Amino acid sequence: MVTEGKENESDLEKELEEFLKSEELDEYDKIPVERVKLSRGVKAVFWFLRIYIALMVVLVVIGFSHVI
Repeated sequence: MVTEGKENESDLEKELEEFLKSEELDEYDKIPVERVKLSRGVKAVFWFLRIYIALMVVLVVIGFSHVI
């Protein structure tokens, strides 16, 4: 039972290595990642959502305090 798990792990590792070589990603941990630049409108929408969620949590707490 234990050997089956080890065999599956080694098969998965071999499969991953083959995939990385076929996609030419030998050094896949060194792929540069750029941060997305958000516009002012998008930032404003995210702040609105944060405020909205906080307000809803407060209203739910108030509602539950009246029920109890």
